[in-house]
Amino acid sequence: MGSAKPTQLEILKILKENEGSFVSGVGLAEKLGISRPGVWKHINRLKEMGYEIQSQSRLGYRLVAVPDSLAHEEIVPNLKTQWLAHSYHYLRTIGSTNDHALLLAVEGAPHGTLVVAEEQTKGRGRLRREWISYPNRGIYLSILLRNPLPVRVAPQSAYIGSLALVKMLHEEFGITASIKWPNDVLINGRKAAGILTETQSDQDFSRFSVMGIGINVNHSREEMAGPFRYPATSIAIEVGFAVKRQRVLLQFLSQFERDYDHFLQKGLSVMIPEFEAHSEVLGKIITVVCGDREIMGKAQGFTPEGALLLLREDGLQETVWAGDVSHVEGAV
Repeated sequence: MGSAKPTQLEILKILKENEGSFVSGVGLAEKLGISRPGVWKHINRLKEMGYEIQSQSRLGYRLVAVPDSLAHEEIVPNLKTQWLAHSYHYLRTIGSTNDHALLLAVEGAPHGTLVVAEEQTKGRGRLRREWISYPNRGIYLSILLRNPLPVRVAPQSAYIGSLALVKMLHEEFGITASIKWPNDVLINGRKAAGILTETQSDQDFSRFSVMGIGINVNHSREEMAGPFRYPATSIAIEVGFAVKRQRVLLQFLSQFERDYDHFLQKGLSVMIPEFEAHSEVLGKIITVVCGDREIMGKAQGFTPEGALLLLREDGLQETVWAGDVSHVEGAV
């Protein structure tokens, strides 16, 4: 599905405004200043894009169904954000949305630019692990953030992304999700989303950051039973029915913008209690891989900067700034 041209967008807008009713082809032609064959041509293009449009002699055209697409025409007109995703880049297939967003950043794309794809062929998570991106099932996006933040602060946007997603899932779908430090969102102990933040910095401050997110939305149980490093699930599996990806994306963008603005104004420290309330690891015995080291201990909390406080087996507390939680044993 490609993007619609301006005349097609106008026809689509009129059909949506008259949803359930027929719109005269003659009326469309007169309103748009084109011929009736021109209207027919644009209607056929919309059908090719996945819109189900009924045509009936003497009555005209009626919009029957809208495809579950993340294309510009289904998202941008419905945005409730002030600055996020108003520069919107939609791709049917891309190697990596993060790579594309990084390229746009170098070329001068504005703060809040969003790159979203129906499919990734080279999606990746932390430590360059592969992120399997089934076409038209999930949401694969990258957000360009241009706020000049201290080098240590810039990666904290990943915490804001995971927190916003957890809150959105609860508010929109009644799903209780949790955050596996530092970047995974789990539902019932299974991975539903991952976040990867990549930052380019000068000596002291970030030039820009790109936050990539992969969300499992309408994946089936069979698809989620694949060769994953961590047990996986999707929103549809958890609620028992397919959901509109447009709804997931639009609500997440609104929640992220609110939380990110709060983060810029107040800092991460004021959000740590909320982050801890949704933590999957807090109070549990976990194993953290830090480079060549493996550290086992009880997750006691998080510093104001988002580092993990771990009580080791030898009774000493260690502050872990970066790592990968490879195992969670349960509460003690």
